[in-house]
Amino acid sequence: DAALTGMLIEAFATSRATSMDPSALYLALSQTHPNLIAERPKKEFLILIASVLEAGRSRCGMFEKVDSSGEGSRQKGLGSRWFYVPERDEDQERASLISAIMPRQKRTETKKYKQYYYRPLGKISRWDSED
Repeated sequence: DAALTGMLIEAFATSRATSMDPSALYLALSQTHPNLIAERPKKEFLILIASVLEAGRSRCGMFEKVDSSGEGSRQKGLGSRWFYVPERDEDQERASLISAIMPRQKRTETKKYKQYYYRPLGKISRWDSED
C-alpha cells in the first residue's frame, strides 16, 4: 500500500527515535491520521504495518529491522525495531526530501540488537556500621 508506506516514512522522519517498533508506528499514525486508524481494529492495523515494512524491506531495502534476540523481550511481546533507509528508497525525490527533514542517520552500531542486564545489588544498609 503506497499511501501507508508514505505515512510510515513520514512517521520515521518526524520521530525523535531513529528506529521504532510497529506499536510505536501505530501510535504515531493514530496521532497524525486519526481517521485512517478508525477504519480497522488495532491488531489488524499492526499486522498491516508489519507487512508493509516487510514488503519495503524485501522489495528494495528501504526499511530495515533490528531483531530482538533477548529472552525477556519475547516474553514482554517486544518485537523488531524498524528504521528507514533513504538511500535505498525507490522514490529518490521523496528520499532526498526526507533526508533533509531527517538529518540523523541510523548508526551502524545501533543496527545491532544489544540486551543490557544489570545484576541486582545485594541488600544495602542505609547506615554505616560504625554509626
